[in-house]
Amino acid sequence: MASALIARSAIPRSIIRHSAARSAAIQVRHSTTGDALYVPGGPVYKGTVNDPTTFPPPSRAHGSYHWAFERLLSASLVPMTVAAYATTGSNYPIVDGLLGISLVMHSHIGFDACLVDYVHKRKFPKIAPVATWTLRAATVGVLVGVYQFNTNDIGLTELIAKVWAA
Repeated sequence: MASALIARSAIPRSIIRHSAARSAAIQVRHSTTGDALYVPGGPVYKGTVNDPTTFPPPSRAHGSYHWAFERLLSASLVPMTVAAYATTGSNYPIVDGLLGISLVMHSHIGFDACLVDYVHKRKFPKIAPVATWTLRAATVGVLVGVYQFNTNDIGLTELIAKVWAA
């Protein structure tokens, strides 16, 4: 602390004022972004604190509709699994197909929620789109595989019955 007092008293005030004004001008010149201009003391925004915030336009893909679809899909998996156990896939291919699509979509929504929460675009601008498109490609691949398994092989419900019987 004593060295700071000595340094402060040894440097002329005109030099300190000139260097502070110059560094503030450099900061303002190099950090202008969009609607906020950086000035010493904080950013300057348009409007006042009492102005209402702008909201994005409503979308059916987000919010309550999306949440309700996720819950309905999750709740419907229980009776579909019981129906798959009570019937066989060769006699009821519709149950087999619905179970396959529902399981894949349920998994896709869960993994997508993980990506949205932990690998968002603001923090990972290059990895997030790659991860999202990888998930989409994997989901399409799994849907094709489940379709092939249901049509050309024993199907999911008979597979479940064989696994439970084993």
